[in-house]
Amino acid sequence: MELPDSDLVGGLITILVAIVVLWDVWILWRRFDLVPQLGALKNGGFAWASTTEQEMSRHWSSILALTIMMAAPWILAETTQTSMRMVVVFDILLGIHMAGMVIPKRYAASRTHLFCDGQKHEWEGLRLALKQPRGRILLHRKGWSVFAPLPLGGQVGDLSLARLWISAAMRGAEEWDFMCNEYGIEEE
Repeated sequence: MELPDSDLVGGLITILVAIVVLWDVWILWRRFDLVPQLGALKNGGFAWASTTEQEMSRHWSSILALTIMMAAPWILAETTQTSMRMVVVFDILLGIHMAGMVIPKRYAASRTHLFCDGQKHEWEGLRLALKQPRGRILLHRKGWSVFAPLPLGGQVGDLSLARLWISAAMRGAEEWDFMCNEYGIEEE
């Protein structure tokens, strides 16, 4: 049995990685559109931002996995006779993806949605993790199996306030209205 051409396989893998990286760049670009301001929201809720250090803490396992993925082709390239240009392009794409993971993010908790990583999540599809890590808020996406964890980064004070709004949103309208009254927010 003859193995497929290594450059063809490498090219297909590189194209798939490029699509994922371009999608992530576009999604991250939208984060300012979805969360244009930080602090208290007009109709209740809260928006906050993270730092690069907090994002590194949030994504440390993915960064480690990407580092291994960047090194592996160099070890295998000679054996598989894959073009070095292909390996370099692959590593550049993964480097861009890694940079996207560690840039500061914007988050917001509104009455109906969580805004995270340039995406919008409905509260019905999320639940708070039973055990919360230090320095982050950990949510789980319902029905996502091993891809369920959704950690949120930020400063300790911001995360404390965000956790209150997230809990209120998940408990329903009565709890949300109570939070709005507590913080003197009149909904429009």
